[in-house]
Amino acid sequence: MATRQIALRRMLLPLDRVLDCVIVLSIIAISLLVFGQVLLRYVFRSPLMGIEELCSFPTTWLYLAAAVKASSEQNQLIARVLEIFLHRKKPVCLLRAIAALVGSGILVWLTYWGYDFLKYSLRVEKTSDTLFIPTIYMDAMVFVCFALMLLYGIVEFIEYMHLFMTTPGDVPAIAEEEGI
Repeated sequence: MATRQIALRRMLLPLDRVLDCVIVLSIIAISLLVFGQVLLRYVFRSPLMGIEELCSFPTTWLYLAAAVKASSEQNQLIARVLEIFLHRKKPVCLLRAIAALVGSGILVWLTYWGYDFLKYSLRVEKTSDTLFIPTIYMDAMVFVCFALMLLYGIVEFIEYMHLFMTTPGDVPAIAEEEGI
């Protein structure tokens, strides 16, 4: 599947680039904040209050954006135990399509939960304890990232269904060499 990209996957390439930027900028921000805190605390003997709290924002963005990136690249941790018993590519594609459909169903529920959480955060208007930064900047990422993971789950389902429909029934399943 790595060599065969359908139009949906190509349309999502700009989104992948945005995710890459969010991940890189989050890593840079976390590194600079931690370096600054270490420098202030151990070199200048004057720790600054709130850096840990400030660091929680890019850390949350990094964690959630990396989860979306794993969904976009289909690099999630998956135990493909049932595929051991399948000797043809077509049933493997069907099994993976069913798994993507079930995962998308779970993500529908999580996205709905994330939307409720977003509405709650907007209503309550929480702020961080020390710096009084609105936590909506973290809380909104939960909904956005679940929605993006749902999008990528649906694309994965469509890709595996496409492979299932176009693969002849007698093609042997040669696990990861063919990228199925």
